[in-house]
Amino acid sequence: MIFKWLIKNQWKETFRSSIWQKNLVLNIIMGFGILYFIVNFLLIGIFAKKLLLEIFPDEDPVLRFNSFLLYFMGMDLLLRFIMQSLPTLSIQPYLHLPVKRSNLMHYLLCKSLTSPLNYFYFVIFIPFAINGVAYYYSTATAIVWLLSILMIVWFDNFLITYFKRQMGIKPLVTLSFAVVYASFYFLDYFKIFSIRHASEAVFTAIMLNKALLLIPIAIVGIVYYINLLFLKKNAYLEEIGKNNAKKSVNAKDIGFIKQFGVIGELLNLEIKLMLRNRRGKMLLYMTPLFVCYGFFFYPQETYMNMGSMLVFVGIFISGGFMLSYGNYLFSWESAYFDLILSNNVDYKKYFREKFILLASATAIAYVLTLFYAYYGLKIIYINTACFIYNIGFNIHVLIYFSLRNKKYIDLNKQAAFNNQGMSAKNIVVMLPAMVLPVLIYSPFSLFGHPFIGLSILSSIGILGLVFHNKIMELIVKDFHSKKYDMAEGFRQRS
Repeated sequence: MIFKWLIKNQWKETFRSSIWQKNLVLNIIMGFGILYFIVNFLLIGIFAKKLLLEIFPDEDPVLRFNSFLLYFMGMDLLLRFIMQSLPTLSIQPYLHLPVKRSNLMHYLLCKSLTSPLNYFYFVIFIPFAINGVAYYYSTATAIVWLLSILMIVWFDNFLITYFKRQMGIKPLVTLSFAVVYASFYFLDYFKIFSIRHASEAVFTAIMLNKALLLIPIAIVGIVYYINLLFLKKNAYLEEIGKNNAKKSVNAKDIGFIKQFGVIGELLNLEIKLMLRNRRGKMLLYMTPLFVCYGFFFYPQETYMNMGSMLVFVGIFISGGFMLSYGNYLFSWESAYFDLILSNNVDYKKYFREKFILLASATAIAYVLTLFYAYYGLKIIYINTACFIYNIGFNIHVLIYFSLRNKKYIDLNKQAAFNNQGMSAKNIVVMLPAMVLPVLIYSPFSLFGHPFIGLSILSSIGILGLVFHNKIMELIVKDFHSKKYDMAEGFRQRS
């Protein structure tokens, strides 16, 4: 009865929200996109057995399919970490009512199971269970096989929910999980441990011995209970107050930055803004993934022969943070932008701080990319040219276009599936930032002169650095003509 009442309240809250009504058209468009993927995945599920028989004619297609399930589990964990938002419930309205906190906690955890992401994959698995598992084994075996996959999905759901909640309190716990996660794939890549063989053994054993299904069910129950303990510990107002107090004490100044005067003070404030808010922290945690982007391309011989693709990757791995943060450079401060305007701020130093922040992050990322020398000096040449292009050209472009973004951003909302603050201008700015260097480099690469293309990219970046002061003067002048329009736009909160 309590659950029915809570669901009814949540339903009303969703449909009475002005944000839901405002995004109705966008939701309809996304619905058509999801329908398109469902049809494609359904076709994959229907023809999966036939494809496996053609690729592996001498093997059992079901056993071969089982060998990929742990890879699916890993991919699902990564997608959920990036895309899955945490289920929320405002418990304050219920605190004075005769509702047990444990009921609220159970409801919140069960609410996460209603996410379409938990069942989207079964568009593939159900057809294969019918024409593959049931065909070669039995209907009962197919049902057990599907239930084992459902346990994987639920396990991923609760595991990522737990670590994403821990990220705001104990980020080292989440970082440790990420290290363990990555180590399994490195062990598999260097053939020290075979994920494929382990996957085939585990899921085939469960499929053939139905009693073993109790093991994944028990594991899901354990992860559910861990989440429940975490919520109970952090749901009390007294505990929330303690956590907030701890955060305010731990958010210390970064001393060596403050010694650089006003610019150092501004840098210190901006770093603390990122560390104290959910969207900023998520972006910081995602930055190492931008640097690791090269591992998806450099080991592949096909991509190593595609110079234009390598330039695109080079721009992204050194400029991932710059592109993500710089695209909303002033929207991050939209909540207190009026305060900035009302204070005696030297806008030249204010913009210089923005440039130093983006350039420093880009430089750190570039230094980390030097490890890609393992794949050849060609990668270092390309990444160096892209780095110079990023700090000399792209940063100026991002600062210029960010003056035209007047949408408010709530920093405490999740980053995944959150289009708050996004506009067509944010998409347009990606053209000169990422597509233009590829267009510049491609003709020279096609005619056998790739180093000329890299030299031109580097020259554009160097010219941007040479004329940096003049460019920044023009941007500050442009800011003076737009700052009140920006302030008016940031005040629109709904």
